[in-house]
Amino acid sequence: MPATSLARSRNPSGFTLVELMIVVAIIGILAAIAVPAFSRYVKKARTAEAVGHLNKEWAGSLSYFVTDHTNGSGGVLPQQFPGPSAAWASASECACQTGQRCGSGNPVWATDLVWLSLNFSIPDAHHYMPGYSGSGTGVSARFTAYAKGDMNCNNTLAEFIRVGGVNSSGDPVGNFQPVVVNELE
Repeated sequence: MPATSLARSRNPSGFTLVELMIVVAIIGILAAIAVPAFSRYVKKARTAEAVGHLNKEWAGSLSYFVTDHTNGSGGVLPQQFPGPSAAWASASECACQTGQRCGSGNPVWATDLVWLSLNFSIPDAHHYMPGYSGSGTGVSARFTAYAKGDMNCNNTLAEFIRVGGVNSSGDPVGNFQPVVVNELE
């Protein structure tokens, strides 16, 4: 019997130090691959916010264009987009501010005539700063909706731009997909 108990003590159950080191190395390699991929995924997901801003600006532009407006004496104004340009809600990039976002409920949404004309506001904290400009009347009417942001505060902006206008029939037209510059900057 003593021989069998001695044999059992030489075959302990569990992992060796080498096996544990190999597992830790594999986890480290997977983490080194996964962390940058996850960072890109998060940045890509945040770009949906910028596209959402553009879509709200687009819808507000079209609504404003097809609605009749009058001047102070009651005369009907020619069809146009709001303009000339909307005020910026912040002087600095949202992601570079405390909390890495622009705050919610900025008063510019309720005071700037262009934003009011677009029926545009952002009630929540956000990463991208929207902008807007419009010019011309009738078939010469044009507008540019844009959103910009610096997600890592390196002074390189990710920009999303959507341009619209009016065709010769008087119908609003424009690019369906935004023009994107430095999407994941």
